[in-house]
Amino acid sequence: MGSSFPTEKLDRRNYASWLYKMHQYLLGHEYWTYVEGANEVPPEPSHKDFKAWEQVASRVLYYLASCVQDQILRYITDAKFPKDA
Repeated sequence: MGSSFPTEKLDRRNYASWLYKMHQYLLGHEYWTYVEGANEVPPEPSHKDFKAWEQVASRVLYYLASCVQDQILRYITDAKFPKDA
């Protein structure tokens, strides 16, 4: 599978097309469950899967932050989970 990252950044006028592209990208990389909340609650830090969960959640937050205009970024910078962003 190719890894063409969506280049269109979310602004105040393009939500529908941006959402479609981000949804397809995250779904294709098996990250959409982090956005919809299925993986919202991390395992306990001592759990063997915690580090993997944390890495994927951070990756998804980075993808979302990278694909929004700067004036919109301030609305998601405090998100601890991809679903919140």
